[in-house]
Order: sequence, then C-alpha cells, then structure tokens
Amino acid sequence: MAEYKGIKGFKVQYLDQDPVPTVSGWSSGGNLNTARRLLAGAGTQTLALAFGGFTTAHVGATEEYNGSSWTTSNPLNTGRALIAGCGTQTATLGFGGNPGGVVTAATEEYDGNSWTSNPTGLNTARRALGGAGTQTAGLGFGGLNVSDLEVSATEEYDGSTWSPANPLNTARQGLAGCGTQTAGLAFGGNTPAVTGATEEYNGTSWTTSNPLNTARYFLAGAGIQTSALAFGGNEPGVAATEEYDGSTWTTVTSLTTARTQLGGAGTQVAALAFGGNDPGIATTEEWNSYGEPNTFQNIGQVWYNGTTKALKFTDQTFTDSWATGGALNTGRYGLAGAGIQDATVVFSGGTGTAYTAATEEYNGTSWSPSGSMGTGREQLAGCGTQTAALAFGGEIAPGETGLTEEYNGATWSPSNSMNTARRLLAGAGTQTAALGFAGYDGATNTNVSEEYDGTSWTAGGTLVTGRNSLAGAGTQTAGLAIGGNGPTGATEEYDGASWTSSNPLNTARQQLAAAGIQTAGLAFGGNTPPPSTGATELYDGTSWTTSPASLSTARTSLAGTGTQTAGLASGGYIGAPAYNTNATEEFTITGTKNIKTITVS
Repeated sequence: MAEYKGIKGFKVQYLDQDPVPTVSGWSSGGNLNTARRLLAGAGTQTLALAFGGFTTAHVGATEEYNGSSWTTSNPLNTGRALIAGCGTQTATLGFGGNPGGVVTAATEEYDGNSWTSNPTGLNTARRALGGAGTQTAGLGFGGLNVSDLEVSATEEYDGSTWSPANPLNTARQGLAGCGTQTAGLAFGGNTPAVTGATEEYNGTSWTTSNPLNTARYFLAGAGIQTSALAFGGNEPGVAATEEYDGSTWTTVTSLTTARTQLGGAGTQVAALAFGGNDPGIATTEEWNSYGEPNTFQNIGQVWYNGTTKALKFTDQTFTDSWATGGALNTGRYGLAGAGIQDATVVFSGGTGTAYTAATEEYNGTSWSPSGSMGTGREQLAGCGTQTAALAFGGEIAPGETGLTEEYNGATWSPSNSMNTARRLLAGAGTQTAALGFAGYDGATNTNVSEEYDGTSWTAGGTLVTGRNSLAGAGTQTAGLAIGGNGPTGATEEYDGASWTSSNPLNTARQQLAAAGIQTAGLAFGGNTPPPSTGATELYDGTSWTTSPASLSTARTSLAGTGTQTAGLASGGYIGAPAYNTNATEEFTITGTKNIKTITVS
C-alpha cells in the first residue's frame, strides 16, 4: 500500500493540538440584537456584557455574550449613551453618561439579571469618561462635565460610594480605560485635540507613559495595566489595534470593520469589540492572540491529533463582500479614478448641474480634498496611482475633448491631448504607460485605441467592437475592455498590439466600473439598461464568474479602482431625485482557513 509520504513527499505531522489560525487577529462574532453606538462593555470575550448607547434615542439596552451570540437582558434603569463600565458579566458597574440632553452622575449595578440604581452617584456628573476595575472597586476618570468641558477628575468606588482621587495629568473625554482600581490605565481621548496620551494609575496618582501610535478618541480597550489592547476610535472610524506591554504601544492586526464609538471587553489575548459608528452597527469581532503554539495553520497541511485521535487537514473558504466606506465630499457621476483601495484618487465628474474639477484622495477610511483639475469634465477616463495619476478625454461644453492632465499627488499639470477627442471611453495602465480606448467621438462609437508614453499619444490596435460606456482594467500591454453600450457584455484583451475577443460578462451592461488586471479583473455596477445594477463579476483571464456580493448602492457612471481582491467603487449616478451619489464601497475577498477531519466511510 502506498504511504502518504510517497504520494505527497512529506510525512503526516503528529501534533498534541490543532494548529491555530495566526499569531493574532480579529474574526467575526455574533451580531448585537440592538445595533448602536456610544455604548459600554464589561466582562470577558466569552462572558461579556454590552449596555447603554444610542440608536435614534438614548437606550438602556443590555445584552449578554456567550462567546458566539448575544442574548437580551433587562435594561438599565436610566437609558443613556457615553456611559462607562467595568466588572464582570454577572457583577457589572455602569456610571455616568448622557440620558438625552443632560449629563448624569447615575450609577447602577448589574447582578447577571437586572440593574439596581445606587442613590449615591458620581461626585462629578459627566459623560464620555473612562472606567476600570470591578463592581466593588471601580475607577472612573476624565470625561465631559455639565458645562461640556473636558475634565481630569478621578473617582474611586468602594461598592457603595464614590470618593474623589488625584486627577489625570491630561484632562480629556472620549478616552478608554482598563485594569484595576489600584493599577488602572487611561489612553486616548480628546483634549479637545485628538490625543494618544497614556497614563497609569497606582491607586493614588496618575503617571504619564508612552502614547498610542495612532492618536484617537471614542476608542475601546481591554486588558490590564501591563497587558492592554486598544482598538477602533476617531471619526468616521479607524480599525487600528495596538498592544501595550506596560511601557509602550505596538501596532498589530487591525479590526476587520473600522469603527468609532464602540464597546470593548476582555483581555489583551482574548478581546471583544462590538457596536459603534454612526448610525450604529451590530457587528461584533473577537480578538485572539495565540502566541507561539506547536504550529500555525497552513493551507493543505495534514496532521494527526494525538489528543483527539483524529486525522485532520486545513483547507480554505473564500468570501466576497462589499462594505461601506467613507463618503465622498462631492457626490458626482461620470468621474474617473486611479490607485488602490486604501490609496485612491478620484477626479472630475458631473454634479447634475455642472461639471466639477474637484479631486479627492481616499486613505482607506475617509476622503480628503486635493488640488483641482485644470478642466472640469465628466465621462472621462483615468489610470495610474494616487500620487501619479492620468486623466484623459471626457465631455466639456460643447462636446468631446481629448485633454490630458497629469497628477503628482497634489496638483494637476496639462499634457498633450489625445489624437481622437472622445467621451465615455475607458483607460488602463500607468501615468507613463497608459492605454485609452473606445468611447464616443461626437459622431460614432469608436474602436480606436491610443497609447501614452508620459508625453504624447500614439495610435494602438483597434477594438473588435467599437462602443462607449465601457470599463477598462489592466496595463498598456495587457489591457481589458469590459461591457459597453447596447448594453453588451463584450470582453476584449489587449496584448500591446491588438485586441482579441474573450468570453462575455454574465450580465450585459453599460456605464459600469472595473478594477484589477487582465488575468484577475473585477466588474461592478452599470445598467442593463435601466434600472441600475450592483452586480459584481470576477474575471480569471478566460471567463467571468458572478459574485454572490452586490454593491449596496446600485449605480452607473461610477469610478472603479483597486484590485480583484480589494476593489473600490466611488460615486456614480442613482437616478431621480438625488441623481448623483457620494457613496463609497470597498470590495474584499477574504480567505478563511478551515480545519476538517478526514473520515473513512
């Protein structure tokens, strides 16, 4: 009988435990029953408590987490947002906050079933404060007082009453805390400038330590003074996660969902992040830091678990998804873009009443205005990177243009125009090796291609099918033409000299967007004809596969940038009454490792 080593070239490993996914990282947990923000948390990763927060009103909603799902429990007596908490799932302390338009000193204790109000509240009523400790030995610090001013006040709770203690060195609000009453940790916040300030409490006074690498407020934390975890924060939200060793912060794997105003619980090695953002979300993530075990999971590995007496292997499941990103400052359609998902630039377009020359840069979270184009227009094409982009063609009154402009990450400079003025064209490549093709030249749909060398345009090969309103991806010598008016699903590949027809899209459409390269393309949006579609398809160099994930905002005339596994959809046309949109969505393909047992049937 053949041995496994003889077939595969290596022996089956013998392990006392299954391999773990990674040294550390975030994974999905069960969603909250009540999506919300500005809530508090307590407990551990497998026995957590979420309470308070804001939906469309201040709420007292309380939920218990068992390591996989949330169960609704009895609410706070005083529903409120910006509350602080500490303790365990069955012995929690909630204090301060904002029940409506006032600031409160209210303190409540949770016994695993219901909340009891303590008639003796905080000495300093406040909201957006930090908390640490237990139900009988709590610590509250910082926050905003009734005059809406940042405070440094610190108070200790003995299970019955609050007593003033020495204040923080840096007055602030929106900070996070963890640890105990005699070994507390305060980090982040707003002074009102955003800060990464970190302070340690020894039961008597606060000492300043090294700051967070990413200054932020409205973040969450977990752990103890010498082993803490900070995650999320800021507005519109960051995913940054950092570990504290009692002296310095180290940046580690980010949250899957960037967010602010979230709740947190757990330890540095097993934490929980839940809720947050505006409007509130229900998303929960679990953080696990495994350290160095026997081995880490590798796709295709086979081993025998000596403890469970089972033969196992690791495979991978891929998941496609679109997630909401930061909104454009200027909603528009007929715009163009360049770059990757977390470093994109978009430019020009139509607002419904005029052409815009506006340029915006995306950092993976939010858009920032940059230097305007020399000539505002719509239905143009673009390619390149965020710091070296190229814009060409488009529509300006009274008709089509071949104008070309180069972007250096801050300003635009004019260059030589295309030989054939046109709009509704597509582009691919880089600023110094670009490809512009197809489009409408004012009289007909053209099949003309042009190549740009960083200075001027020269004629390239002609497409098999002349068309407009198509999308482009790839490079100057390996381009991809996708869809177009008709609508059509026609797909063509360019080799630097000529175009060849390939298999069509599954959903024929026009005014769509694309990202990626010739052998790994991504197509999304467009119309079939009207109405708009959010349909997404992936190209492998031969054929298209429909993704189970569609854009949340179906639209046409949008910009597409990025790669097949990390694409970005920006702006577009959604029809009356709004017409143009500022919606941004991020596409990701996530591979999840799975351990499976080999059975004999």
